[in-house]
Amino acid sequence: MTVRRFAAHARAGLVAVVLLMGLSVTARAADADIAAGNTIRIGVLQFGAVAWTLDTLTMRGFDKAEEFRIEIVPMAASNAAQIALQGGAVDMITSDWLWVNRNRGDGRKLQFAPNSTALGGLYVAKDSGIKTVADLKGRDIGVAGTPVDKSWLFLQAWARKTAKLDLKKDAKPSFAAPPALNELILRNKLSAVLNFWPYGARLKAAGLTELVDMKDVLAGLGVPKPVPMVGWVFSEEWAIKNRSLLDRFLKAVERTNAVMRADDASWVRLKPIMKVDSDADFVALRDAHRDGIDLQELKVDLPVMQNLYALLAAEGGEELVGKRPTLDPTTFYSALGSTP
Repeated sequence: MTVRRFAAHARAGLVAVVLLMGLSVTARAADADIAAGNTIRIGVLQFGAVAWTLDTLTMRGFDKAEEFRIEIVPMAASNAAQIALQGGAVDMITSDWLWVNRNRGDGRKLQFAPNSTALGGLYVAKDSGIKTVADLKGRDIGVAGTPVDKSWLFLQAWARKTAKLDLKKDAKPSFAAPPALNELILRNKLSAVLNFWPYGARLKAAGLTELVDMKDVLAGLGVPKPVPMVGWVFSEEWAIKNRSLLDRFLKAVERTNAVMRADDASWVRLKPIMKVDSDADFVALRDAHRDGIDLQELKVDLPVMQNLYALLAAEGGEELVGKRPTLDPTTFYSALGSTP
């Protein structure tokens, strides 16, 4: 190689290095611009469905497309996330709108943007002899959560309406954590289990029968279509200050949900963080999550929600809703045409 050709190659290499350095600096500057005032701190349960959504959102680059950044703050439990939100340690968590409405009644101005319509179900072993809700009389029923859990209240109202059965008196309910309930029914220590949807999906994968789908229960109680149950929760003050950021985040979530509903490949890469024990578990969880993120079903119909609230308030009383007898419409954040 001649000295002249070597010099030409050296100059070309130097130009390439400078260009790459410039691109790197520009990329870092762009990331810094996005982070400045455009970061959302989200409290997330490590193995929950929210983690799947946020992982897909960032992997697809929807955060960068909408010019924001997510900072995930790991949470050990739902109540820890609620405390973190109220203390200002995070900007956003996921919870249900009943909790938001009760907080608004107590003077804590939170708001709710829908994220999922998913509810649990009532599961029995195939050889349990339980064919209808009437067969629950005298049986041991494991219930996830507390005596004022939404699904338990819905099931009680439906059992009275369809079978004239008072489950609190005519059956033997007990309350425990979702994983413990799954373990007990799989060991034939319980006749039936009312569990949250991720645990219900695993029971279906294990061969149990879903005796009652809570969406069918709601339909039987006069709620004609699935309604949002769990959503993104944040303070009203934060939402006002960060309206554009929040709307861009919700738009990115919409795009993510569309991908997760339609693209099987997007789920394959999630499998390691879903902590599934089998392919059957994986498919059951995927399909149950997809069922809860239909965009049309995530739109808030305020009259329907008010009727549902009245039902829950009548069943759960002050222990559930506090001193707030009606649903506050401003519980629901107005964005993307999905809320009042």
